[in-house]
Amino acid sequence: MNNKVQPRDAVLQAMRFEETKPCPYYAWIDPAMVDALAGIYGSERFLGSAGGLITFDGSFTAMTEVKAQPVHDDGEYFEDEYGAKLRRGSILHLETPALGGPSLDGYTFPDMTTDIHFAHLDAWAQTHASRFRIVQVGKLFWERTWFMRGMQEIMMDFHTNPDFVEALFDGLVEICLGVIDKLLSDYGSRFDAIGFSEDYGTEISLMISPATWRRFIKPHLARLCERVRRGGKRFYLHSCGHVRPLIPDFVEIGVDMLQPLQPEAMDIFEIKRTFGHELCLVGGISTQQTLPFGTPEEVRSEVGKCLEHMATGGGYIMAPAKPILPGVPLENARALIDAFTEQA
Repeated sequence: MNNKVQPRDAVLQAMRFEETKPCPYYAWIDPAMVDALAGIYGSERFLGSAGGLITFDGSFTAMTEVKAQPVHDDGEYFEDEYGAKLRRGSILHLETPALGGPSLDGYTFPDMTTDIHFAHLDAWAQTHASRFRIVQVGKLFWERTWFMRGMQEIMMDFHTNPDFVEALFDGLVEICLGVIDKLLSDYGSRFDAIGFSEDYGTEISLMISPATWRRFIKPHLARLCERVRRGGKRFYLHSCGHVRPLIPDFVEIGVDMLQPLQPEAMDIFEIKRTFGHELCLVGGISTQQTLPFGTPEEVRSEVGKCLEHMATGGGYIMAPAKPILPGVPLENARALIDAFTEQA
């Protein structure tokens, strides 16, 4: 990288709501798109392990995950440490939840603090030493409840088995706190933020009511956030979809970064106007409309609007809301990367 300010420092400036030039960005790429883009930029510019999402080397941030490991694996199907059976594919599909009913009787939560869960961190941290590094606690809190009970069942449990839901969240939050404490004590010098993958929204609304979210999820999320920030790290929250009703709550409990800001689901410019000096906003480039169906000129125009409206005053990391996915025309993918890297 040839930036005068190191990428990590530029992200920290943005998080202090100081306007930076260039605006920090990241570009993440589905492996299926790498070969075509490598023909333009060179294969050495795409960083990441086979089978995982790839980071373009100009990116100011990098992310990895601590996640549940397979214990039985036949390639297409696997069972993870929690006892959920899943099927691989373009979208991970739950075949059988870990719990057959709304009870934890006889169930033992796994130990997520063993060396195998963290074995990749040193090499990853070294590869991305100049970047702002985020370790995501992958699908271990709210999203994990779906794998424990199934989506329909957990939604019903909120209303029919609230005591079970409380007990389930109590167990899951203790697992997450253990992971956080392990990261802070053993790897604290090698990353900058801890993230949680917490999809709360569909494209038109929340999955559950704000009242239900505030009763069951918010208190536990606040504990996780407090532990991360007390450890001197930033709290990064991922939620796809329409989460506008919850953003004041995110600010209240101390969330530092909100990603991915899907423009198809929310007015990202209104969010910037309202919360742009309280929350670092991450994402904002349309991956459902502009990237797959627009023109290169429309891609560059959308980047320009984000630079004009989102980056003003700092507090913004520019990125596509989702990875550059198969089906995105190569000329559009190139227009995005070039617009990111050639900022005036």
